[in-house]
Amino acid sequence: MSHDAREIANFFLDHADSRGVPMTIMSLLKLIYFAHGWHLARCGQPLVKSRFEAWQHGPVVRSVYECFQGAGDRPIQDRATRFDPLTATSLPADYELDAEERAFLRQIFDAYAHLHAFRLSDLTHEPGSPWDQLWNEAGGSTSPGMRITDESIRDHFMRRHHLQGEH
Repeated sequence: MSHDAREIANFFLDHADSRGVPMTIMSLLKLIYFAHGWHLARCGQPLVKSRFEAWQHGPVVRSVYECFQGAGDRPIQDRATRFDPLTATSLPADYELDAEERAFLRQIFDAYAHLHAFRLSDLTHEPGSPWDQLWNEAGGSTSPGMRITDESIRDHFMRRHHLQGEH
């Protein structure tokens, strides 16, 4: 089942808080990307419904960025919200994840959260990565509609999976 990326963001933020790990917007966006990529490679299904866009510092889900853009490079203190048209208010993006999904997301957190945000960004910029291919096609600049496809993300993470000898 695919989730709203803001729900996954809130899970990571709650988990980071429980572990005493400060989380910046750049780190959060990259964790969501890595979780989505590994989920595609291992399960064959997208983790998040939202599309990733190629921005200067790597893949970004715009809805998550918009929730936290005011944090800048400071640790995020709030949680992602979404607009409820029935009540005309913003409500927390609550997550409902089963035990397997929670365990998977904790594994991603443990694998990547200790890395600095710029190192995470560098990992998304690897030669031949989905971001790299799209960014270079555009001549190294952002333009609207630079969407990274789930297929290219899945293929990239499947290659990494194979190279790491995980079968």
